[in-house]
Amino acid sequence: MDEFMRSYLKAGNTVVSNYLLSNFHRVGLTNDELIIYLIIEKQREQGDRFPSSKLIAEETGLSESKVYELLHEMIQNNLMEIKTVKHADGKSYDQYSFERLFEKLLQSANHEVVKQQQTNEKMDRETIFAQIESEFGRPLSPIEYETINQWLNDDHYAPEMISLALKEAVLSQAYSLRYMDRILLNWEKKHLTSVSQVQKEEERQRNNGLDPSRHDRRNQNGEKADLTGPKIPIYKISDQ
Repeated sequence: MDEFMRSYLKAGNTVVSNYLLSNFHRVGLTNDELIIYLIIEKQREQGDRFPSSKLIAEETGLSESKVYELLHEMIQNNLMEIKTVKHADGKSYDQYSFERLFEKLLQSANHEVVKQQQTNEKMDRETIFAQIESEFGRPLSPIEYETINQWLNDDHYAPEMISLALKEAVLSQAYSLRYMDRILLNWEKKHLTSVSQVQKEEERQRNNGLDPSRHDRRNQNGEKADLTGPKIPIYKISDQ
């Protein structure tokens, strides 16, 4: 047992990225190629930057010809390359480099981020459509769909700002996109681009003796809304 522990500790450890282990298939690395990568990394940490096919075959249990075939495929698939590097002693040595493998992992990660962003944007868009149809109590017309898409695509209004403008419109009983558009334009002129900024502006107006909930509101017919009722409290976007 003592001999085993001495051998175990002497062998050291090889550090492997968990991201690589979770995503190696995404970049085209096979199970056998992953094992070969691990053996090469183990040898590199021990100072051998260009282990022989025979050594890799002994470590993996694969035939030497199979190892050579897999190494060739890894190079062809831009997962690995052989570089010639001049060392401090002035001599040039070959070594395996996996820079291309990690470049592919980075590209894969970026692709997943973009894909997730597109999914989130689609969900946000569908949520906005559903919210407006629910509050208006009717389906949106093709022109209204186009208007909302312009808010998102051309004006780059955040979905939460559109939701907040919808709440403003509902509180004023003005069930029209035209009214919501005026609210969004007003916020844009004041450089208010987030819900928190709108709330801070309302707080500032309230502290200055102005009631932001009682500004000139108009109903869906374009007439001034009745402001004789109770004051509308400041609300948060999470309020339902």
